[in-house]
Amino acid sequence: MNSLQVAEFSNRVFDRYDKNHSGFIEKDELHALLINLANEMNSQNPTNKEIDYMISYLDTNNDKKISRIEFQRLGELMVKVLGNK
Repeated sequence: MNSLQVAEFSNRVFDRYDKNHSGFIEKDELHALLINLANEMNSQNPTNKEIDYMISYLDTNNDKKISRIEFQRLGELMVKVLGNK
């Protein structure tokens, strides 16, 4: 997948999980996304500690929510993980 395809994939996933249409992925929305990703990978559901870690990893401006631009990092990781499945 090239960088444009990764960006398009990330945007589709972002739009799907931004349930309240705030323009951000908040903790509960990220939790739902990570549970679905774990199920897709036949893996254990993430713990609250793992979700908090993912927020801190993605949230570069420390506002406790994930912007569309910050979310691109997760999209890149998801492409790698799902591509190796």
